[in-house]
Amino acid sequence: MTLTKLNTREQILIGLVMVSIFLGGYTLFRFIPKNSEIASLQKQVAKTERKLNSARIPDEPNEGVEELLIKLDEQEQSLSLLKDIADGVAQRLAPFDSQQVIILVSQLARQSGVRVKTSEALKTPITATAMNKKQRERLKKARSSGTKLILPASRSWIDRMSLATMFHRPMQRLVLEGDYQSIRAFIHGLDNLEWQVTVVRFNIEKMPTVPLRGYAQVLKSELVLAL
Repeated sequence: MTLTKLNTREQILIGLVMVSIFLGGYTLFRFIPKNSEIASLQKQVAKTERKLNSARIPDEPNEGVEELLIKLDEQEQSLSLLKDIADGVAQRLAPFDSQQVIILVSQLARQSGVRVKTSEALKTPITATAMNKKQRERLKKARSSGTKLILPASRSWIDRMSLATMFHRPMQRLVLEGDYQSIRAFIHGLDNLEWQVTVVRFNIEKMPTVPLRGYAQVLKSELVLAL
């Protein structure tokens, strides 16, 4: 059967069916995917517009570039000065295994008129005592990796200069007996030693004995020195 043998009504119906099939296929395979893609792009555009509208442009700095460069140069000079000071201090630190600095301290004690009752190395390993959870985790990590800790300023200098810290130094515990002027002369004399010696703990108390008339009161002092 050919189209020429069909009447006009049947030909029109066949034409409408073919157009419907073509439009349906186009809608299914072309229009719907493209329309979904267009909708997705529109959502992205709207999202980008919202971000642009909510974005805040930083204010222009009050200082000009030249002023900032001057400040940067000043900070670099200050950093260089601090480095020179640190290098100077490091040169005055005695070697860790040196006994010379302990001998100098003993000589100073005799010259100052104080009696050394006790002189012993102070072992100060860091413990987890008085540490919060975060600090204990840092201590554990530092011990496993071999890195050095920097303890907060709230900790004592004995803790901050203990083993496994960045500022670790050997420490010596002294118990001295003498009058006020002698102990004072000893402490001030530490600044004039060849090596850097720092007092990190100092306690003083009056001895129970009553001095003879005309003699100064004998005092007992405990010092921890960072060598």
